[in-house]
Amino acid sequence: MSVSRSSLKSDSVREKFATARRELSSALIERDEEVDLVLTALLANEHVLLVGPPGCGKSLLLDSLLSWTGGNKFSILFTKYSTPEEVLGPVSLRALKEDRYVRVTGGKLPEADYAFLDEVYKASSAILNVMLRLLNERTFDAGDGVVRKVPLKLCVAASNEWASPDTGQELAALGDRFLLRRSVSPIRSRSGRDRLLWAADHTPRLSATISPAEVEEGRRAAQALPWSAGAKEALGTVLSELAREGIRPGDRRQFKTVGAVRAFAYLSGADDVRPEHLEVAQHCLWDSPEEQPAKVAQVIAKVANPAGMRVTQLLLEVESVLAATDVRNLADAAKAAAKLGEIARQLAGLSGGGRLEQARLYLKDQLKRLKLASIEAV
Repeated sequence: MSVSRSSLKSDSVREKFATARRELSSALIERDEEVDLVLTALLANEHVLLVGPPGCGKSLLLDSLLSWTGGNKFSILFTKYSTPEEVLGPVSLRALKEDRYVRVTGGKLPEADYAFLDEVYKASSAILNVMLRLLNERTFDAGDGVVRKVPLKLCVAASNEWASPDTGQELAALGDRFLLRRSVSPIRSRSGRDRLLWAADHTPRLSATISPAEVEEGRRAAQALPWSAGAKEALGTVLSELAREGIRPGDRRQFKTVGAVRAFAYLSGADDVRPEHLEVAQHCLWDSPEEQPAKVAQVIAKVANPAGMRVTQLLLEVESVLAATDVRNLADAAKAAAKLGEIARQLAGLSGGGRLEQARLYLKDQLKRLKLASIEAV
């Protein structure tokens, strides 16, 4: 049976995304979900907002992605004193002499392939008004009345905190331009802290690069994936359950979520969208960041991926056991090993995909570390 050249090329592009996903997740400590969100956004032609304390690897993630894709990056740390010129470029003095108001955009956001906007909620109204259109429509008018397409493929924005509900419509509109949004926490596990403290360099080293044409091919392939009947039914049930909870994401956000789920399914190696791929929608289908994200995650896990929800619960139990264990106390270490063994048996009884296998390997590694630490303490 012959295989078409286009099919082989498509498989090659998907493998590049899968390899980058593995290498980024392996290098960036406890940032698997953030890696998935950024790659999903790239495939869905969307943007990502990450909210959490400084030093959690948000900028490093985008820099690592840029080393894989190539392209121009624009980066800025916003303060209340930031000016539109810092983002959009200065006004051309030569044009002013000719009574024209035109910005020189070289090296600024309108000419960037990738952008990192730190402390994005501190941007002024003058900046926000232009950025809203640039992020959503990917267009910009430099001042000469000509609306041009910008090359922006992905914007990752960061903030130390969510915008409060009373900050005004502009910040609410800005938050809505980011389809994928997530709270980022510092490293929590003991093994993660060990890697953080004692590894000399945390910069990912990607084994290959990907061309802009290949990124676009992956995007087209992702958005062409069909939705299974079960996935469609699951999404409908999720939206109905959320409405009962008082959570009603807007029509545009619901529509764009369909594309994000397709992208996540492609990233996961699937040939169609299945209910478990709705996992990524927990970062899309809410408006208020206070309580809604947790409720959305619970509803999606219950409806679309109960096995994944159980994996999360068991991993939290693992971290709780490890945090409460003194490995120098042999009796304490033995009790912990017994508890971890029971959790391992529960994981063995579940069926699922790559995340379940990762959880099993992680638990196996923690059991090995616990035993070695106990031996060294003797």
